[in-house]
Amino acid sequence: MKTIIIINETHSMMDEQRFIIEERFGQKYEFLKVPSQGWTLDEMERVIEEIREEYMNSVGEMNIVFISPVPYLLKELALLGAEFTSFRVLVMHNDKREKKELPDGRIISVVAKEGWQLV
Repeated sequence: MKTIIIINETHSMMDEQRFIIEERFGQKYEFLKVPSQGWTLDEMERVIEEIREEYMNSVGEMNIVFISPVPYLLKELALLGAEFTSFRVLVMHNDKREKKELPDGRIISVVAKEGWQLV
């Protein structure tokens, strides 16, 4: 089984996210770091093809976990997952928000550090 975590290179996994992933898949996973400026459609097509080839040439399951959303990549890999039962696309989700006060006095909502789910 192979697990690939897709995350923006400027982000890091929160402790609870790491715990959930390791509890489900073990400690053997790799990161696919998305450049901070993102990818072009052509670059994403290459990434998709590399993942497809790796899956087709491997034996066993492949799990793709999105921590940082990349909409086009998510769509295309989900379609691949619909073709093969041993290829799963999952996302980290959190319903909880916390209020945070900015230095200028504005109050914003941010995703909580706890309450994560792998769906």
